[in-house]
Amino acid sequence: MLLSVLLVIGISLVLLRFDVSKNPTTIVAYRPNISGASYQSGKPIDIYSLAVFMAITAVGAVILSARVYNLKRYLAVFILASSVFLLVLSTIVANSLISLQ
Repeated sequence: MLLSVLLVIGISLVLLRFDVSKNPTTIVAYRPNISGASYQSGKPIDIYSLAVFMAITAVGAVILSARVYNLKRYLAVFILASSVFLLVLSTIVANSLISLQ
């Protein structure tokens, strides 16, 4: 249940808040270096790939935990919990990158 809610929130955040018409290139990374802080620009597909990552992570975790559940229940719960953690982190990263536009 939590996994599906986080998946919907994350994907809808990327698809509804990201506007390509604002800027054809977007900030996709922050790389501090010796000469100072710099933002790395990229294409809009880089932001949309975060939504694809969220979907693949959630589907993969459900399939993997369903296959492992009969063998070890705690391992299946760990897989689901770690995918929830990944979805939360990717939603935070997507939100911060979109807000930098």
